Amino acid sequence: MIHLPASLLTDRDALTAREWILGNGLGAYASGTVSGIATRRYHGLLVAALSPPRGRQVLISHLDETITLRYLRAPLSSHAFPGVVQPEGWRHLVTFALDPLPRWQWRVGEAVLERTVFMVRGQNTTVVRYTLVDSPGAIALTVRPFGAFRDFHHHAQQNRDARIAAVAVNDRPGTVLIQPYEGGPAVLMQAPGVFHPSPDWWRGFQHEAERARGLDSQEDLFTPGEYVIALAPGESAHVVLTAEHRLPDDVAVLEAREIARLRALVPQGVSDPRVEQLYRAVDLYRADLARPPAVLAGYPWFEDWGRDTLIAFTGLYLVPKRYTEAKELLAAFAKYVDQGMLPNRFPDSGGGAADDNTVDAPMWFLHAARRFVQYSGDLDFARRTLVPAMRAIVEAFRRGTRYNIHQRPDGLIWAGDPGTQLTWMDARCADTVFTPRHGCPVEINALWYAGLRSLAWLCATTGDEGSAERWHREADHVRESFRERFWNARLGYLYDVVRDDYRDPAVRPNALYAVALPGDLLPLEQCEAVLRRARDELLVPMAVRTLSPSDPAYQGRYDGGPWSRDSAYHQGTAWPFLLGAYTAAVVRVGRRRGTPEAEAEARAEAGRCFDGLAAALTSYGLGHLPEIVEGDAPHRPVGCFAQAWSDAEALRGLVEDVEGAGPEDDL
Repeated sequence: MIHLPASLLTDRDALTAREWILGNGLGAYASGTVSGIATRRYHGLLVAALSPPRGRQVLISHLDETITLRYLRAPLSSHAFPGVVQPEGWRHLVTFALDPLPRWQWRVGEAVLERTVFMVRGQNTTVVRYTLVDSPGAIALTVRPFGAFRDFHHHAQQNRDARIAAVAVNDRPGTVLIQPYEGGPAVLMQAPGVFHPSPDWWRGFQHEAERARGLDSQEDLFTPGEYVIALAPGESAHVVLTAEHRLPDDVAVLEAREIARLRALVPQGVSDPRVEQLYRAVDLYRADLARPPAVLAGYPWFEDWGRDTLIAFTGLYLVPKRYTEAKELLAAFAKYVDQGMLPNRFPDSGGGAADDNTVDAPMWFLHAARRFVQYSGDLDFARRTLVPAMRAIVEAFRRGTRYNIHQRPDGLIWAGDPGTQLTWMDARCADTVFTPRHGCPVEINALWYAGLRSLAWLCATTGDEGSAERWHREADHVRESFRERFWNARLGYLYDVVRDDYRDPAVRPNALYAVALPGDLLPLEQCEAVLRRARDELLVPMAVRTLSPSDPAYQGRYDGGPWSRDSAYHQGTAWPFLLGAYTAAVVRVGRRRGTPEAEAEARAEAGRCFDGLAAALTSYGLGHLPEIVEGDAPHRPVGCFAQAWSDAEALRGLVEDVEGAGPEDDL
């Protein structure tokens, strides 16, 4: 449970900086700020996934709410326009909690009104429940919907084509149909009150987060009218918004079912409230009800990305023991393997081919496949599906495949050319590549080595000892070349990229994977040296920097327009998901030292890395970790307010690295 303290409830900026979000298992969502002020184009009460998990559109932006008690009339909503916030309903807020659904309470005079929001599982449907908790008499609650009906990456503007009047649905009392564009999506809205038509446009809503990102930041929204709902003390009223063809039945039962589902996500016996919250947090990204299933990389704007999915896989699926869904996801990815490549990004529009410009997604598939079998013990699935897909990836990389990806004679993997960005450090603006890493990147070759060991282990586990020996010999060759080519004795660290006669000495976090992954790629003393430098130069509270501050290219702030932000993205900006690689490396080194005391101290050190977790879960995306934080103190959270691999790696790190739970991962 997250309960904002009273001291924050009188601070408009603090309330507006904290964002809440709900999902429905299809990729749709409802999201906004605690104050109610929309700061992003992505905020919306009903953001439907029309081609799950893609095709997302902001259909209903928000509901404008006003309470009338006798002769007292007060707004509960808050909106930003250029230079002004009006009205200021946030001033009436007395409680906000996430338990597990977002819940607001406002006090107007002697009346206390509560609002709870939830999404119906598997439907593009949002339900808002209002309960008059306390009052000396009945109130009138006015609820006015505001529609956008546009792609979630864009803004709406007033136009003559929109038919903004609602149409009454005669056979469903209190129900209207909102469909501004012929052939476009429609929303059914139902409330236990009288609908009063008053179609109009409201112009110039200001989205401050968009302005700060150097993007267009104003939007026009239309309203078809308003409901007036009478509420007596103790009564509740549900307002339903759905892009489905019919309204859901018995929304009170559906609300209770969703609360029970969210609470059941936490395994019995979990006593750490941070871990409880993370078990619920990772549920947001799993679009398990989409076909094929998918993972949304981050909210509010990321699509389903192959690389992000597979890095987050253990924390999203295996730690929560969702083996059936994990199996479906891996089976889907196995079908996507083409010339050893896997999709990097699926366009949100649902059209066009998926991008496969990633060298690391196939590598992370090898890792995910091994961990799935270690957790689930499903050898039949390994034999029928995983091993053939893994062989296809490895053989294609050895032969050579797209984007100049190939295995060199020394066994190392080369990827790309000066114009391509194939690793996770892929920021570019127009034709400018900010972190050129073509050649042999360090983490790619650490993953390649671990992937070969993984394939050998799975071959042996499924009875193919001959193939296992072959892949172990191949891995031995890679390890010998890796140690020779990547170790920077002067720095006591690993080169970030090697190619021909060039070796990049930049101190980046990618070296951590050579320590964190199984198989003892480096001698113990080199692992210890990598950890020391990473601890001293890269580790910040709840994240790891992408570049050492001692590097002339370091950028400690992440702000401004697209060019400014992209240039800093991997040049010092810190990423929470990398903390998982760090804690895994700490524990692996502790275990390699060979004593119970060394392992216990390593797990304790890993635990201290999460000391700032409770605060991080309540300062930006409520209940979630952000995509990135600034490299310079105070390490302001920026980017997406909820990121799949950030939440997933925190959960995995706490459970596997700190608690020591889960199957062993030694190869």
